[in-house]
Amino acid sequence: MCGIIGIFAPSNPAAQWPTADLEAMVAALRHRGPDEQGMHTEPGLFFGHTRLAVLDLSSAGRQPMASKNGRYLICFNGEIYNFQELRQELGRLGHEFHTHTDTEVLLAAWVEWGGASLARLDGIFAFALFDRLERTLHLVRDHLGVKPLFYWQESGILAFASEPLALFGSIISCPEAEPADLDTYFTYNYIPAPGTGLKNLRQLPPGHLLSISIGQFSLMPYWSWRPRSDPVPWSLDAQERFCELITRSVTSQLVSDAPLGLFLSGGLDSATVALGIHGAGRQPTAFCLGFEQSRFDETPAAAAFARTLGMPLRSSCFQWSEETIRATLAVMREPMADASCFPMHQLALAARQECTVILAGDGGDELLAGYDTYKASQWTPWIRRIPVGIRNVLLSLTPCLPADQHRYSPRLVMERLLIGAAAGPWRDHASWRRIFSPELKRRLYEEEFLLATEHLDPVGAYADKMLEIAGDRSPLTAWQYADLHHFLPSVLAKVDRMSMATGLEVRVPLLNRELVEFCFQLPDEARRFKGKGKRILREWLVSRLSREHLSRPKAGFLPPVDGWFRHAGPMFVVFQQHLDWARQGGAGWLRWDEVARVWQEHQRGRLNVGFALLGILQFINWHRHQKGVQGW
Repeated sequence: MCGIIGIFAPSNPAAQWPTADLEAMVAALRHRGPDEQGMHTEPGLFFGHTRLAVLDLSSAGRQPMASKNGRYLICFNGEIYNFQELRQELGRLGHEFHTHTDTEVLLAAWVEWGGASLARLDGIFAFALFDRLERTLHLVRDHLGVKPLFYWQESGILAFASEPLALFGSIISCPEAEPADLDTYFTYNYIPAPGTGLKNLRQLPPGHLLSISIGQFSLMPYWSWRPRSDPVPWSLDAQERFCELITRSVTSQLVSDAPLGLFLSGGLDSATVALGIHGAGRQPTAFCLGFEQSRFDETPAAAAFARTLGMPLRSSCFQWSEETIRATLAVMREPMADASCFPMHQLALAARQECTVILAGDGGDELLAGYDTYKASQWTPWIRRIPVGIRNVLLSLTPCLPADQHRYSPRLVMERLLIGAAAGPWRDHASWRRIFSPELKRRLYEEEFLLATEHLDPVGAYADKMLEIAGDRSPLTAWQYADLHHFLPSVLAKVDRMSMATGLEVRVPLLNRELVEFCFQLPDEARRFKGKGKRILREWLVSRLSREHLSRPKAGFLPPVDGWFRHAGPMFVVFQQHLDWARQGGAGWLRWDEVARVWQEHQRGRLNVGFALLGILQFINWHRHQKGVQGW
């Protein structure tokens, strides 16, 4: 994995930029590629690259890289898992290779097939490719958005980068915030593509190709799919096909010339990846992070499973201090407030001491309906049958329920169920992701911000994704389809930013394109059965895991956020400092005195808004990064 950055001036082919400023842009991505940095400039074009050496560790893999005929120049971040097969095919077509990198193969594939080459790629990637002959820049992002790519366009210039704030400095000033994006952020604690929170800055959507030249701007999907209306029958053949795809995906992602390891929890998804690795005859080191004195600690289960497979396990304990909070906030440089960023960052730091590449089990919940939100969405039609008056009384009584004993407290669950039921079909599922209620927005938004966004409906935008296929497939498939497009990229962004901040590449075998397409053709009973998700996976694992491991309740990687903002501890100090900075004029958009009152009400138990407070903390932190504020 790497960091990429560049500038293209299609209407000004003589444009040039100061070398020192370009070097500063590359340096801002050095954490993503600590092994080597490269730059290429020519009139009207700049490409910069920071390399994390994974394949062909020699300097032959240095980027930016040009095609043999000199027509194409590429700046590539990612891995093409089937590059060896493509290399052999291209070799038969007359192409010669001088490195052992997938980058050189990708270049040759584009020379041979052009944009049609994208359909042949199995991997995770984001790249920029410049065609000197046609003077056209192409930007490409992988099918599901595992790897990031942002672009800024204004005044005849397009600039791109793996991380947005790397773009801004002496050459390009940081834009103002975009109200519509911020309203979406406060709704979900993340912003789905193409939003970013900043004006004229966009995320390239997953599975898309952007091409720009003089007078031409084209943004189009190269991978677009809809679940068929005739699902694959639930049968032994389907189970065998699933097994084949899992095994092939994991095996293909073991290619690496750098040390490779595994993130192992006590859950089914990472166990599946571990079994695939073990079946391929590999015994990499596994890494697990525990939570001291917590019911969510999965290290005992991970240790038992690692022993069964004969894999060495490095287990560490989540350290919760002002120092570790600040270390994680320092690399959270986007409007993205996921509580699991904190343990993920610590786990990545521990793994990076021994490995450069990690395989992980992310994506299994979206793929096979593992989240409890799917169960909740099945309940809400029944809850809607309760008369509105009774539901309102029940909602008024929720403050009497416990609020801190669980990651998702009984109070939070009951509130979400009642509010979701009131939202109506489709919107109920979207509302499970909602952080700020409309009432909380009206209370905290500055008047101008409130007026600018009162006509917007982020929950409706999420629900609209479900409606794209609701007429063809079941509600469960529609919920998953929306989650795959709207929610999953935020999960992948968390994993990418926290791991690449340490120079660690994380691969996600469960999100292999062919596997995703297959799983979404399965009938509902193959995904959820008798109240549990991942049926087809569980049946594949039944002869491979102990009954105890299969029956363990879902734990996940999310700490109890409400308690962070109620009980005196390191987060209290950090949040108070950030809030003080905002109240002194460091950040606008919210009524900061009212934020302080909401926090006090949360501490007293009158409100239950820990996730909203986390979103506010990261919003302030993001503002500080934009302004280049360091320390306290």
